[in-house]
Amino acid sequence: MQNLFKQLEKQGWLDDHRIDDPRISIQDSYTYGTSENVADDFVNYQYPLTFNQFKKLPSLQTWSLRHGTDVFLTVDMQYNFEEEINNYVYMISLDFSSEEIRINSYLSYDNPDDTMESVFIEAYPDLPQARLYAETQALEIGLDVQQDQPDYTLPLVLERTGIDTSKFISIDPYKITYEEFIERKEAGEDMTPYYENQPKAKPAITSQVQRRCPAGQPCSKSGYWFTLAKADSRSYFRQGETMPDYPNNNWGEVIWQFDGEEG
Repeated sequence: MQNLFKQLEKQGWLDDHRIDDPRISIQDSYTYGTSENVADDFVNYQYPLTFNQFKKLPSLQTWSLRHGTDVFLTVDMQYNFEEEINNYVYMISLDFSSEEIRINSYLSYDNPDDTMESVFIEAYPDLPQARLYAETQALEIGLDVQQDQPDYTLPLVLERTGIDTSKFISIDPYKITYEEFIERKEAGEDMTPYYENQPKAKPAITSQVQRRCPAGQPCSKSGYWFTLAKADSRSYFRQGETMPDYPNNNWGEVIWQFDGEEG
């Protein structure tokens, strides 16, 4: 496994620190990931495991890596003791995904009209609570939370919502535990003093986002629109009209782009 990760690093792969991962050191990640009743089997792949430590990992271990911000890799390792051969059998899988798939792993689509933009903007204020849950557990087992650990920009989120995830909102775990936060929030208390990097205003859809419209959504601006999913697609739509879809096209998701008000 360590040789695999070294090969990946040489190809430019980096640790993918997810929004809901605790901000702890590489060394502390082993203690966290092998502790009972924690939120995740989080062991940083850069931790120099001995073979005895390797054998103590959970039977299902997951590592997350990224190449830039557009390709992501999940490495799963699962092992079982097989009585027939009186030995352990290890199974390794590598699952590559796009930036959009990665973003969607944080989101829940409840309605057929939901888009990534609308769902992410709605979910974004609550995502810090997932990190607070993990970091509360880290503090409870005696680990330090490194609040200066950086996040990174997801260009697709920035383009479509105006939210820069490198400035991700967090909740200070040294000021309040997850349980206290939820209890007081549900009681109606204003919890903004406990947030880090809290924006002064709710992120707004940028003008660039307004010039893009997914199929099935109402047109955001009257004028001419085109999509790369269909040749000669340039057409006039009025604001509020539903943008057409072209299923089973060779391009993928149908995104309409504004092309001016003149014919």
